[in-house]
Amino acid sequence: MDDIDFATERAETFNATALQMVLRRQSAAVSTGICLSCSEPIETERLEANPHARHCCDCAAEEEAVSRRVKRCGPR
Repeated sequence: MDDIDFATERAETFNATALQMVLRRQSAAVSTGICLSCSEPIETERLEANPHARHCCDCAAEEEAVSRRVKRCGPR
């Protein structure tokens, strides 16, 4: 196999994985409108943009920051 074959295979795998994630997200239950972290209502604008949101904007930003830190530094 050459580099083009490997690139094609990686692209096909990526596309298949992305499609599976989209289909799984569509079949997931719609959000309750209450943040799982702080139990406050999730912003209306956020729910309009993403009906499956599980966290409010502040908690989602915090979760993302923790996730980035773990990827960069490892779990503590």
